[in-house]
Amino acid sequence: MNVYSVDPGDPFLITLASRLLDGTLWPGGTRPDDPFILAKATIYLPTRRAARALAEAFLTVHGGPTPLPRIEALGESDEEDAREETQGVIGLLEARVALAQLITAFGRSLEESLEPDQRLLMPTTGADAIRLADDLIALMDQVETQEANWDDLPGLVDSADLTAYWEITTRFLEIATQAWPDYLEAAGKVSAATRRKEDTARAAHAALSADGPIIVAGSTGSIPATRRLIKAIAESPGGAVVLPGFDRSATDADWDALSTAGDPESHAQFGMKQLIDALGISPARVVQLTPADPTPSAAMSARRALWSAALRPAEATHHWPDDRDAIDLDAALSGVSILAAADERTEAAAIALAMREAVEAGERVALITPHRPLARRVSHALARHAMSVDDSGGEPLASTQAGIFARLVAHVALMGGAADWLALLKHPLCLAAPHYNAIAAIEATLRGPRVAPHAMTESLSDAGADANALFSVLRDALAPLADLKGGRAAIGRFAAAHRAAIAAARASVPDAPDSAQLDKALDELERTEGYSIAAADWPSAFEALVGGLVVRVPLEAAAVAILGPLEARLQTFDHAILGGLNEGVWPQMPDAGPWMSRGMMAAFGIDLPERKIGLSAHDAFIAAHAPRLTLSRAKRSGGEPTVASRWLQRLSALSGEAISAPAARGERLLALAAHMEAKPPAPRAIRPCPSPPLAARPDRFSLTDVGLLVRDPYAFYAKRILSLRPLEPLEADPDGGDRGEIIHQVLKTFISEGHHREPDAEARFHALTDTALKAFAHAPEAQALWGARLHRVAPYFVAMEAARAAEWTPILTEAPGEAQIAGVTLHGRIDRVDRGVDGVVEIIDYKTGIPPTQKAVAAGHEPQLPLEAMLLRHGGLAAPADAPLAALSYVKIAGGRTPLEWRRLGTNPKGPSPEDLTTDAETNFAALIAHYAEAANGYLSRARVEFEKADDGDYDHLARTAEWHG
Repeated sequence: MNVYSVDPGDPFLITLASRLLDGTLWPGGTRPDDPFILAKATIYLPTRRAARALAEAFLTVHGGPTPLPRIEALGESDEEDAREETQGVIGLLEARVALAQLITAFGRSLEESLEPDQRLLMPTTGADAIRLADDLIALMDQVETQEANWDDLPGLVDSADLTAYWEITTRFLEIATQAWPDYLEAAGKVSAATRRKEDTARAAHAALSADGPIIVAGSTGSIPATRRLIKAIAESPGGAVVLPGFDRSATDADWDALSTAGDPESHAQFGMKQLIDALGISPARVVQLTPADPTPSAAMSARRALWSAALRPAEATHHWPDDRDAIDLDAALSGVSILAAADERTEAAAIALAMREAVEAGERVALITPHRPLARRVSHALARHAMSVDDSGGEPLASTQAGIFARLVAHVALMGGAADWLALLKHPLCLAAPHYNAIAAIEATLRGPRVAPHAMTESLSDAGADANALFSVLRDALAPLADLKGGRAAIGRFAAAHRAAIAAARASVPDAPDSAQLDKALDELERTEGYSIAAADWPSAFEALVGGLVVRVPLEAAAVAILGPLEARLQTFDHAILGGLNEGVWPQMPDAGPWMSRGMMAAFGIDLPERKIGLSAHDAFIAAHAPRLTLSRAKRSGGEPTVASRWLQRLSALSGEAISAPAARGERLLALAAHMEAKPPAPRAIRPCPSPPLAARPDRFSLTDVGLLVRDPYAFYAKRILSLRPLEPLEADPDGGDRGEIIHQVLKTFISEGHHREPDAEARFHALTDTALKAFAHAPEAQALWGARLHRVAPYFVAMEAARAAEWTPILTEAPGEAQIAGVTLHGRIDRVDRGVDGVVEIIDYKTGIPPTQKAVAAGHEPQLPLEAMLLRHGGLAAPADAPLAALSYVKIAGGRTPLEWRRLGTNPKGPSPEDLTTDAETNFAALIAHYAEAANGYLSRARVEFEKADDGDYDHLARTAEWHG
């Protein structure tokens, strides 16, 4: 039995090719003298990428063209591209739809069987069922791959002593595992796991009659069928097995410890032990396969010893002091850098710099990580350095340009709001994208309060002819999918309508790989039958269906590699970067999934989730032996602290102080990344005080303008002279301003129409409130909260009006006013003016927030009420200008513990009277107008010291207030 291993750090594929070419791996150790004999050899490798790389290795070792052996990929289930469609194998999308339909039907039948007081959480949308189907596919694949028997399901819950919840899942699994083979047989297809077993069985049979060398290399034999193939090849006359990452330095005690360790599955060599046990040999029988031109390296030998010791089972870590003395730690850690970045963004920037340095030094470099978000971050960071990337993971279809366009089409056609519409209109693939002016008009109209989808067309009535025409064209393009709104249909019908809408709404642009992949996915979905869902579920169901589908683009020359751990297993790099070394990322947290508990998995005879930790550890062990190695992690992810990977922690604990040198090399990269991100200091902004020409200054002021001019002249300048207005948000939720308008509207109608004098005044108040709130049907939260406030205020307001009715009569409500004062026009809207029986008047202002204090009013900071009195004095209101002023009043409409509060200004004998406040306001107003009538006087930002620290202005960013004040 010929069982070999290539030591970590030695070039696996080059060594394999060299030893086949020089005859080492041929029966008898001699290669026949035939230039075409190589074509009789067969080599099995774990992945397609490794198969392609081995072909290149043969050409490199041979030094030119040569017949190649037959190279086959085993297609192990964790491979990045293992889900590619194969003839006769059921597609992932079809499997998701079929099983989601089964899950939904089971959920409905279960709900019907429950007692009235029982509740069970079941999938409520198509997307939920599809995600559960995905987990079920993974479980069935695992069960079939590991050759467990579904006949063992009955009684599984009892044997594992589990709760009733698992009884339900077991009952469903019994149904599913009976229905699934029937479905596959009717469709004339097989599962991916079945096809893998068939392929390996054929390969094992072929090994018995092979007329040339047959070699299986790089596989850990984690799948029973693959272990049988490896055993068959190892026992065949011309067979050979080449193991990856086999720890030849491990002692017999180390191997024995794997049998007694508390968690052997998580050890890097557990898979190797399983495999050699299956082969029936001892670890000592594994022979080293050396490179054709071995270059012994003390540093690499020390590195192997260090990692072997660092990954000892927990029960054997008491040997670490002896290991530390025996290993040359400085040599083992030479060429190693450890990056501990503050966050993932910084980690990606530092990794990109490390890759750039490697390329400039002529090194072959790769980032190896299972963390796809980090891989995408690094790809974007490398674009900054103008470096092309070969990313084995590809890009998720849903995140590509075509995928995003398809998702937007689904959302807009079936439920789209203003934000969805604008995103679609501006998407580069949309036929509307080039019409910038029309889109801008649509956006200006849609900004502000949320518009209900059914009212979108009506809301654009004032956007202009071009905008409406463009909107109509796009709306008609989406009609095939939009026509299904409000009903139910089969997923195949939704897919067909979706594809038609995409084609109609798309601009004429060249097809790209992502568009082809999307079209292929929709075509497969269109052929599916059954499984009806609600139209509102289609956007989320579509995203769930295409989840996991990736788009891979043709490789560019001189591209740096980003690989998953499995695909990097047999690759050789001068510089390997292991990224994302945090617990929960690498290794991933063990997750049993929703269909079986850990106890059920153990009782059923399939691998526990911890087995994946051991496989990850093995791949990390191999990758860590590149001549130059960078170990990278982020201290925080998503704002939360992280925990370093257990392997990194073990390495640091074993290395002791020697780890400081790799950490220092990592800090150098982080410092470089920080330097690239650093911005030169900007000159400190000066406090703005623009002085526009007098002709540009306004001669017409609203009541609120005056208060703004007093508090923040620069904001007045930006608003009134530059005519700048804050851009309203899209789909804005109702805010305090909307609440104030509703309350003012209710109070005005209640008073002006005389409802306050009727016997059923309170009921009328409630009716007016309900009518006014109908305008906010799109915001039920606001309806509920504001309605509750007004209904609570109603009895107090009615009682107050009843108490005032004998002495006061409202003469103005929400009344406009305008007068010429100090050479300018002052105008505004007054909430209410009441006249007393003795001819005096009271000016009233409703406040839904906190009313200004008398001190602020007297100081001129809040001049609105005195200015309203000033309008009255100058004949600007439809009320007697010479009537005595009894009070200036704020009425606080709170709705809380104190629902209503009437606050009168100028009634304290020791303070200024209403007439005094009015006179002072007129004096101050005249002085203010005179000040800004001088060309030399500018509009200073935050002119009053009391308001310098305020940060709630709409124009503070233009004035750069935080800079000059900070």
